[in-house]
Amino acid sequence: MKITCNNTYKVDEQILNETVFEKYGYSSPSSEREIICLALTGNKAALKSYADLLFYSKINLRENYKKAFPLYCQAADITFDNGSVSFTGNGTPLAYYVIGYYLVNYKCESILKRCETIDVIENMTREERLNLALDLALGTLSACKSPAAVNLIGRIISEIPSLTDRLDEPATAEEFFEQAAEEGYVYACNNLAARKADMIVRGVGDIDSHVNDFVHYMTISADRYEPYAANRLGLFYMLGEVRSSSGDTVRLHNYINIPFAKKYFLKATVYPDRNSAWAYFNLIKYFHKDYDTNIDLLNEHMECIKELNPIVYDEAIEL
Repeated sequence: MKITCNNTYKVDEQILNETVFEKYGYSSPSSEREIICLALTGNKAALKSYADLLFYSKINLRENYKKAFPLYCQAADITFDNGSVSFTGNGTPLAYYVIGYYLVNYKCESILKRCETIDVIENMTREERLNLALDLALGTLSACKSPAAVNLIGRIISEIPSLTDRLDEPATAEEFFEQAAEEGYVYACNNLAARKADMIVRGVGDIDSHVNDFVHYMTISADRYEPYAANRLGLFYMLGEVRSSSGDTVRLHNYINIPFAKKYFLKATVYPDRNSAWAYFNLIKYFHKDYDTNIDLLNEHMECIKELNPIVYDEAIEL
């Protein structure tokens, strides 16, 4: 099924910008309330923004992912009905991408691993989900440049390589990841770094080349303050540690650089998520002298760990 976009969404985007963002900014409470009001009029750009507020827990409600999904469907003007899918082409393209993201990650990976039950996705097979997700990602790219959609295609192709036959220009999953990474998309960088880490740990091919690529992609991601990458890069420079997707590790001591380690642990705390708790943990563990005469800093960082990831806090109190 070829999903396209007829660009009518641009009128809705202009209305959203003029009536909300230009008046109230992008993230103020007033802006968020106005987004909801405009979404309820059927404005597709506002529906996408309203869904984002739920998806990223900017509005604190229960079952946020389940509540966001139908809003994304409205924003995309896509209807699921008894196993069939229909679309008008009037949707906003980035909503296409997010629905595809749901289909690929629902209850298996990322923040959707423990997602609430969404019946329309439950009723689809894995193959059906990935085929539709590919259509949606391609539909996104037909209307706008989206490295996230490019990365999603890489994810889909890596699971079902035969789907490359449906592309106008067949390519490998790694080529899609590389294209998204070149545009600075951090999760594509993480995907590529993970592939290189697997090869390093398994001892496959030119290890020096794999290490250079691993550092290259991790650095792009970490320098954009992606906490997982920044913390892993910190551990690489602290211990020479490279970890594979299976959890196995090797240590490459020639790459240890303590000042770089601290730099990247700190970068992992700039835009914090659950992974940032490990960065705070590592700062306390490996740079404990910074805290010996600054109990306030220690207490502050311990509170950050507790708030971000209580499991890490249980380990941190043993330090």
